Amino acid sequence: MHIKWIIWSTAILLMLAASPAFAWRCDHGFVNTGDTASLVRRKCGQPDFVYTDTGIYRRGHFISIDEHWYYNYGPSRLLQELRFHNGVLQAVDTSGYGFRPVSRRCTPQDIRVGMSAYELAMRCGKPKSKRNRSARISGAKRSSEKAVIHREEWTYDLGSQYLLQKVTISDGRVQSQETASRVKHPAKRRR
Repeated sequence: MHIKWIIWSTAILLMLAASPAFAWRCDHGFVNTGDTASLVRRKCGQPDFVYTDTGIYRRGHFISIDEHWYYNYGPSRLLQELRFHNGVLQAVDTSGYGFRPVSRRCTPQDIRVGMSAYELAMRCGKPKSKRNRSARISGAKRSSEKAVIHREEWTYDLGSQYLLQKVTISDGRVQSQETASRVKHPAKRRR
């Protein structure tokens, strides 16, 4: 009985060791956590969308960059989100099933908290404007560094029947959505 347990345990450990952790099979092989962005691009091709996110500044320059790469194979396969830190693959996640670009006009109801920046861009198109909103956070290791949370504010004009939509994005996801009134410019006076 003791030998059966040892053989069974060894077999399970070998199976676990043989299967790559956090791996994803794409067109030209497997990619694993720890792979470089250039290797992933070689094996999987160009991503459908890249969202650059957080960083740490030292004397005005980025020393840390996070990226989210999205691969969308349509509604019959899972949407793959690959997260990189300084050009090294950290995680492979699925974000539900993929989708096709929406052919109808986007409405405020199409924007949901938690949806990826990629899905927002695919469903609602290019925003009217983008604005960076970075916030300092505590915990920087040295006084010459400051950790920041990178946030973007995307403004959508979805047509005259809707108010402007201001969408805050952080960590590759929609964090909040608010409405804003349209600013009417005063008419120019003729002399």
